[in-house]
Amino acid sequence: MTKKKKLLNKTKGKIIQGKTAEDRFKEIHGMTIQEWNAKQEEEFKDKTGMTYDEWYVNQVKTTTPIDFIKEPKGTITEEDVKLIKDLQELGLKDEVIIVLLHYVMVVSRMGLVHSLVKEMGKSWNEINLTTVEEAIVFVREEQKKYKESSEKKLI
Repeated sequence: MTKKKKLLNKTKGKIIQGKTAEDRFKEIHGMTIQEWNAKQEEEFKDKTGMTYDEWYVNQVKTTTPIDFIKEPKGTITEEDVKLIKDLQELGLKDEVIIVLLHYVMVVSRMGLVHSLVKEMGKSWNEINLTTVEEAIVFVREEQKKYKESSEKKLI
């Protein structure tokens, strides 16, 4: 049985009372989102011998920006290659470029808008992000700020 079906069976006919997403999650799963994430990370570490972060850093350090873009589609455009070269010319290291591309394509869900990526690349270069670890910390801080500002708007 898939996870989705298990969840549907678990909640079928049940009225969820929680007012916040965290409350509803706990009501359905019997644990907080933070506890769930810790459990998932522990299971991942048992399987791979690495934490999520260690795995991600390893992936980034063993991939090129071109391979990162090419992986989902199997192809890369000339414009994408030019974007990567432009980011390298700014002084960004390949590992930082990959985190930037991942952030823009996956986390922010904006897609690969070249002009935006170049501007972000300039900004990342100005604040001297030189390693994958620094870039990850920066992205997490940005996400935290975004989440906090979104929550304030709801109040």
